[in-house]
Amino acid sequence: MELLFSVVIPVYNRAEQLLLTLTSFEKQINPLPFEVIVINDASTDKTVEVLKHYSAEASYPFSFVSLENRKGPGAARNAGIQKATGKYIIFCDADYLVLPNFIETHYQLHLKHENAVVSGTPYCYKGIYSQCFPSFSNWESSIMKQSLKRTGLWKNSYNKADEITSVLTQEDIRNNFDKVYKILSIYDGMDDSLRKEFYDLTVAPWLLFITRNVSVEKSAFEKIGQFDERLIRGSGEDWELGYRLYQSGYQFVIIEKEIGYHQEHPNEYRKPYKTLVSFSSLLAEKFGKEDPEIFLLSIWNSSDDLWKDIPIYKNMVRLFRENTGDHNVEQLKYLLKKGCQKIL
Repeated sequence: MELLFSVVIPVYNRAEQLLLTLTSFEKQINPLPFEVIVINDASTDKTVEVLKHYSAEASYPFSFVSLENRKGPGAARNAGIQKATGKYIIFCDADYLVLPNFIETHYQLHLKHENAVVSGTPYCYKGIYSQCFPSFSNWESSIMKQSLKRTGLWKNSYNKADEITSVLTQEDIRNNFDKVYKILSIYDGMDDSLRKEFYDLTVAPWLLFITRNVSVEKSAFEKIGQFDERLIRGSGEDWELGYRLYQSGYQFVIIEKEIGYHQEHPNEYRKPYKTLVSFSSLLAEKFGKEDPEIFLLSIWNSSDDLWKDIPIYKNMVRLFRENTGDHNVEQLKYLLKKGCQKIL
């Protein structure tokens, strides 16, 4: 039977969470043929040890590649694309624990929609506390405590541990999966206003291309190329590729339910590891400034900067469309200023 899906997971220093993510793929309800490929981006923790051990016990086709030098998730995903043999590629994060219907959900939506990007973005930000980290901030520790106390899983020892402490184990996933639902965070991770903006596919639908939970045919990369490796984590390497898919005529389809949970970790892990290339300037360089969706990005330097302001950005695009159909740069500059005054 043809291999349908290649799940590509880049990883850098997420050994404990990666192991749980890999184990969660053992629980898929429909035996659709899939493989999982992990690209180790020169981790310095025990990731290699975890990968070697798991490769011997995996119940599905599993492989991994280790890069000699850290290159960033875009380069890691490119290495995964090159190794992938499935018809579709699903990009998943090392800290994203999938539910048993994960593969099946992507499959059903691709059956219904040709030339589609299938995205779980609006519903992939709900968190779980699979580990307690000694580097959690006071606020992060407080939220974890409130979340676990609701189901009786909080232990006072979590606050005193000087190393990463497991709340969820491989054994739990394999034999007591319901425990996953007992360690949910009290916060959603995405408010209603932001989710509403992702649902509006008339403005920048390519923002749905976030590689925590998204899939597309492998053949798409033969048409549009792979991730731009100049863009590093936090600077929009996924959105830049999503824009190319959008320009090439791919439609964006939303998974309207949770099919996985983000394993919470200290916010400091999200910091980029090198100076960022401005994603707005790079998009302008590659695609010009004729498209207002590109030009209006110029007030944000990175995807991390834009994230909290997506409603503002989309409203500015709408404002431009309401006022002019002429993509004149001077008009755009005027509307940019006017839009900031009106919306901010």
